[in-house]
Formats: sequence, C-alpha cells, structure tokens
Amino acid sequence: MIKISPHFSFEELVFTSFHDFKALNSLEGEKRLPELTALSFYLLEPVRRILNSPLKITSAYRCRALNSFVGGSASSQHLKGEAADFIPLNVGLDEAFVKIKNCTDLHFGQLISEPGWLHISLGTPFRDLKKCGQAFIK
Repeated sequence: MIKISPHFSFEELVFTSFHDFKALNSLEGEKRLPELTALSFYLLEPVRRILNSPLKITSAYRCRALNSFVGGSASSQHLKGEAADFIPLNVGLDEAFVKIKNCTDLHFGQLISEPGWLHISLGTPFRDLKKCGQAFIK
C-alpha cells in the first residue's frame, strides 16, 4: 500500500468497484500522483480533522473511460485527481456539509452534498478562482 498522506493511500484514491476499469484506473492514476497528494493534504486530511471522523472515499481519481461509464461530467476534476466523493463515518452528511462549508480555513473549489455522499474538489491553482468556494446541495 502506498501512503499518500497520514490517512489516505493511493489505492483508495484510485479504487473502483467496476472490475473492468480497475487496472486502467490505477495505471492512469499514477500520472496524477501530485494532484492526488495535494487533494489528500489540502482537503481530505483537513476535512477529517474538522469532522473528527474517518472518511470513506467512494470515488476520487477516475480515468476517462470510468468517468464516462459512471456518467461523470466531461470536465470533472475527478479526471485530474483533484476531487473526491466521500462519506464521513462518524458524522451525518448534513452536519458534515455545514461544518465544512463554514470552515474559513479550508479553500475548496466545490463542495456538493449529493444524495448519499459529499463531493469536494481542490480550489486554486487547480480551479479558476471565480469557480472556487461553491457549495450547494443537489
């Protein structure tokens, strides 16, 4: 297992339950190690601390084929290893969303409350400043 940060590994950030995409997603994900490292250190580790809860990563890096298969946006930051979908294990989604959204020290691109998980993405320099700090519920 390759640890990217104290609580997150490369394997969990490229994991997919879709068997046909496992090898390709891992191979392509290696090219996004700098972005996945930034995602871990600038967002996932701080979110874990803010919530005082482990996070179950449901999706982070997605190769183009996997992203298309799951219906992801063609411009998704998941394609670049700059976004993660997760479920906090010890905090409800609504409470987690509010805590993360209200944390002024956390600089995210997007925070989206999806049905069943939260999505978070890196802000600048990965995302245009005009598109940073967006937080909404789907």
